[in-house]
Amino acid sequence: MASQQPVLKLKLNLNQVDSAGQPAEESKTDIPDSLTELVDEGKALLYPEISNNFPFKTCDRILDDIRISPWFLKKFGSSVLKQPMLQYSRERQQLKPWNLVHLIDQVNLKSRYDYDSMTCPGRNTISVMFALLVDPNFVPDNFDDITQFPEHLYHLKVTVKRRSHLESFNRHVGVTHYHLLEPESLHPFDKKDIFIMDKTNPRLVDQSVFVSTDTNKLIVVEIIKPEFDSNDLSEYQSERIKERYAKACHEFDLLNPDDVPTQAVCLKTLFMIFKNPLQRKSDDSELKIISKDSVALNSQINTEWLTSKFNFNLQKTSVEDNVQSGEEFKPPNLVDYVTDFKVREIREGYIRKSMEVILIGKQSMFLENDLVTEKKTVAKCFSNQHFGTTHTWWFNIMNHPHMEPSTYDTNYHFINLSVAFRYIDKDIIKNYETQIALDPENIGHYFDALQYATNAKGSYQLIAYCGKQDVVGYDDLNNALQVFGLDPTDVDVNLLDGNTMIEYYNSNLLNCSEIKRKDLRNALRVLGKHLKNQKMLFLVEYEPYITVQQAYNLLKVDETVDDDIIQTAYTINIADMPGLKKDYDRAIFTIALDRRSMFLFNVLTEECPEFAQFYSFSELSYDDALKVIEIDMNASDDVILEVFQRKWNHGIITGPDYLLKLKMALQSIGTTRNSKLINHFLETGIVDVSCLPVATWPAGINNVGNTCYLNSLLQFFFTIKPLRISILNYDSDSARLLEESKFHSKRRIGGREVSKQEELRSIQFIYHLRDLFNDMIRTNSRCVTPTKELVYLAFAPSNVEVEFADDSSTEKELIDLTTDSVENLDDTPDLKSSEDDISMGQSPEALPVSVTETAKEQYSVQIAKISADQLENTLEIGRQQDVTECIGNVFAQIEIASEPLSLEDDYEQNDLVKQLFYGRIKQDLIPKNDETSVRTKYERFLSLLVNIGDHPKDIYDALDSYFQNDYLNLAEYGDVKRTVSISELPAVLQIQIQRVYYDREKFMPFKSIEPLPFNETLYMDRYMTTDNSELLKEIKRSTALKQELKELKQHQRKLLSQNEIGLSFKSSLIETKKFLESNVIKEHEIDTNNLPSSIAYIDTVINNIDKELERLFRRITDLENEVSQQFQQFKDIGYSLFAVFIHRGEASYGHYWVYIKDHTRNGIWRKYNDDSVTEVPQSEVFNFTDGNTATPYFLVYVREGQEQETVEPLKRILQVD
Repeated sequence: MASQQPVLKLKLNLNQVDSAGQPAEESKTDIPDSLTELVDEGKALLYPEISNNFPFKTCDRILDDIRISPWFLKKFGSSVLKQPMLQYSRERQQLKPWNLVHLIDQVNLKSRYDYDSMTCPGRNTISVMFALLVDPNFVPDNFDDITQFPEHLYHLKVTVKRRSHLESFNRHVGVTHYHLLEPESLHPFDKKDIFIMDKTNPRLVDQSVFVSTDTNKLIVVEIIKPEFDSNDLSEYQSERIKERYAKACHEFDLLNPDDVPTQAVCLKTLFMIFKNPLQRKSDDSELKIISKDSVALNSQINTEWLTSKFNFNLQKTSVEDNVQSGEEFKPPNLVDYVTDFKVREIREGYIRKSMEVILIGKQSMFLENDLVTEKKTVAKCFSNQHFGTTHTWWFNIMNHPHMEPSTYDTNYHFINLSVAFRYIDKDIIKNYETQIALDPENIGHYFDALQYATNAKGSYQLIAYCGKQDVVGYDDLNNALQVFGLDPTDVDVNLLDGNTMIEYYNSNLLNCSEIKRKDLRNALRVLGKHLKNQKMLFLVEYEPYITVQQAYNLLKVDETVDDDIIQTAYTINIADMPGLKKDYDRAIFTIALDRRSMFLFNVLTEECPEFAQFYSFSELSYDDALKVIEIDMNASDDVILEVFQRKWNHGIITGPDYLLKLKMALQSIGTTRNSKLINHFLETGIVDVSCLPVATWPAGINNVGNTCYLNSLLQFFFTIKPLRISILNYDSDSARLLEESKFHSKRRIGGREVSKQEELRSIQFIYHLRDLFNDMIRTNSRCVTPTKELVYLAFAPSNVEVEFADDSSTEKELIDLTTDSVENLDDTPDLKSSEDDISMGQSPEALPVSVTETAKEQYSVQIAKISADQLENTLEIGRQQDVTECIGNVFAQIEIASEPLSLEDDYEQNDLVKQLFYGRIKQDLIPKNDETSVRTKYERFLSLLVNIGDHPKDIYDALDSYFQNDYLNLAEYGDVKRTVSISELPAVLQIQIQRVYYDREKFMPFKSIEPLPFNETLYMDRYMTTDNSELLKEIKRSTALKQELKELKQHQRKLLSQNEIGLSFKSSLIETKKFLESNVIKEHEIDTNNLPSSIAYIDTVINNIDKELERLFRRITDLENEVSQQFQQFKDIGYSLFAVFIHRGEASYGHYWVYIKDHTRNGIWRKYNDDSVTEVPQSEVFNFTDGNTATPYFLVYVREGQEQETVEPLKRILQVD
């Protein structure tokens, strides 16, 4: 039936229809004559595709839209009738609708009329209804407020065309859907039957056409501005009425100047002008003429309106009995309003004017409290016109059942679905399905609405229906976005990157509460479902168990079993219970993650297709794979593999798929590079050492027995380019020049004279160090082994004498240090010069002395005789030795063997070590009673010692403590202030971090692992001796702030300190209060007279403690922020970090390594761990995680601008076989 077309008895002359679809202009209904012969049988749908139009609304929704449209017209200039409900539903929820009033009495004024269709008479009928929309908040206070009515009033015209045949046979059961139709799209049959206002009419503010899907019932809703504007109504203000009446009194003697008509009287006269033309039912009825000289007319209204506004004609009166003719107003003939749309337009205007006048007149009568007798007719005129506020007429004209509304009906969810609470479940579902079909982009909003309606009604049918929908609600989506830290108003959810969501999920999942974990899981499921991202859904489904023990229990194995047993248990459990395969997959995933087992991950990807699908290396580009492993594209295969292993074995698990992504990234890199090294590792899990290039990497140093920190120190010395060159150049001539130096006999090292024995052993130490450096440059191996003599001389205290032999042909266990090294070098072929050499360049400074020439020289060098027992004893000393003692011992021997460049006033030797590593501190002692008598002292320093026991915030905070002013009492000077500053800085600045302290209660040393954050750049301006007034002023202010900060922290620690049973002051008060409130007091019959006051006092003290701690916290935070920002403008003296010495372990044992930055290799960091040298990410160096036992104890900086000339970590020139 819906597909049938109208039956036409005569052919339509399309030439008589204009381009806009409207009939060409004609008399009466503007329909051409040919169309008057066109007949619609009324059996076919004129709008078969109307169900595709959006939006659709129900009868209840259209009514409510009409009542709230005035609010939107005032605010936005348009009504909501044409708008989808989503655009206004939330705001509608907060609005109070305007009153919709209609005339009940249809005798004096007919505001509703019905007529038969001209195209389908007898079957189709049209009903037209007029009503008023009145602002419920508007109440005029006086007569002159009449001019405000236009701002608080609209006219409503509703036209309904019913098709009786279709309603008898086509009408669907349930709530009818009305779809929006553009007025231009009206069918010609409907255009002939229905009069709608011209869109260009300035009074028309909304014109909406709706058509039902089942019977094509047509509804036209028009909202129209008032007929009288404020200027028009000003004619009925008190002063204007008086003026008009006074003028009429001059023209008509019959008028009494004191009998000024009231506003209501004037409005009644205006209403009577409209009444007669409207009440005429045929041309036979009298058309009352109004004389131009009517006293009432001239004294109560503006007569010009009759012709200018009301379509009256001014005509001459007929001449009778030789009486001079006059003039009279003839009203328009409004009888033929059904067929003549021009007449219809005038008639409808009269109806609106009349209703408007009646409403205002009734309000005016309300303001007139004392009604005189002659005004009773006025009162009767308006009081007989009753306005109704019910909506029965609407449901009657719409043929829709009327039931009492519910408060739910104005909820925005119900509005979005265009449903009412009383609707049955099928109608609610039908509305939902229609909405999502017409507006699929907002399906989430409609699903939210459906869920809300379901919860409100509690219907099992709706609950079951919601459960079957594969839809994500808009509210659920917004909640999910908020869980992920996103603002729904700023984010287009459809543009979200699934990988970004997964990354956030992974990074937050493992270190959060169970509630947060559940929220994250649900949020990821919602987002994955909305985005149709299978990987996101996969992660939710295969999320690891919270504890690894759950996984072991599920697989029924013990945590101590090997991986192959885990695999066997996994296979057996799946065979027994295949329905739980996903649970077993999660279990093996959990265990693989906990064990970091490559084997179990391989099992997982083989047995679970989802893992293979989502973590296939083909899904990851080469560039992205490098980013995952955090490696530069220029890194060699061996470096990539080493970083991968470090991340795999020791990296922090940031998410469940952390290791899977690492494995996927390595596969991508290995495949792209076709790397034998990487692919072999992926296949076997074993590193093929033969694939590693040697020439492009620094050599490691073998640990020969508790020498890890010595190895770190030797690697550090090797990277200092000037020092390395000097040591490589050292030979017998250097020793001879030292002895022949004019400063030789007077020089001092560390403030003391040097014995001949110390000098000889130091020279031997340099020889061994020189040979070690040569080996590190030229070895074809990945690491070198220091001679036992080098280790011995590095550890042996300076007061230990070393026995030397002059004969080079001593026993084999005695090693001729110089001859042995030089002869080995002499046998080495010439150095390579091809492109196969290391790309770092081969500057002539690397090996400035020709090895061959050196070998040819015949030196007379003494030989150190060191027995096995001596070496063992020295290594034992090394085990007990402080690291700084070893550093001092090595530095001292280098200086002792070096030729003095000059001597200080105290005969201290100035040499390369002093130039590179030593600075100078200025110390001033300022007597309190005489600040002009300053005692100044300068001291050299090799390193700055900072104390971590004071809990410094960062490296600056620690240095501030080192350089802070002290107040002392000295016997010689009395009370003095001691200030410390740096007068001279070295090229290489070393900072030692004091971490070992003595526990006086346990009588043992302990190590502090408290983090001490530091940056790559350190600015020393604030610690320098200076006369910069601005800097001095800031230093002074910083001192004051730090003093306040220190006092506040002391106070804070005091409040938070705990007694011997672990209770703070506040905790003890709480426990005391609990005791006082317990039954123990009553049971022991203790006097409780003062108990309430005591408890109240305890509460007061607890409250005061909380307030004080809060105040302290805020002030400390403010001060720390202020202090940290104080010296931002003083950054002229910068140092760049390039070495970090690390100790892992406790005070009495542990392991050492060093991180060294290579500025020539894009600033990469390497970890020198004995024989292993690997590249590490910067994050590993700057790891300030609480509880990390691998702590920095020595930081080394180089002056900014001198990095290239001072530091060169990589120097390799391999031997040619």
